[in-house]
Amino acid sequence: MKIDNIVNYEIAKNLPNATSGIAGEEQQPKDIKPEQSENGSRNAIVRLSQASKEVQLANKIISDTPEIRADKVAEIRDRIESGNYEIDHEKIASKLVDSNLEEIF
Repeated sequence: MKIDNIVNYEIAKNLPNATSGIAGEEQQPKDIKPEQSENGSRNAIVRLSQASKEVQLANKIISDTPEIRADKVAEIRDRIESGNYEIDHEKIASKLVDSNLEEIF
């Protein structure tokens, strides 16, 4: 199990569907003008692209997601305590070999 897949799934399920434009394209309202302060200087208007908004949302989701999946830990703990937890040594060895081969090539 790769953690990246879990994180990508959690991010993807919370992202709004892009209905207009290309990812990263800025959505700019036409009627917004810079505000003017009392001393006459103008304040800048900051517009975030859709991609930067999605990155901010992804960062929030990641920070809100616990590092430990308590439900999985409890399930495995219960299986170990009841004696029903079996380890597939061949499957583990195969995944170790595969992951090391990916790093080499």
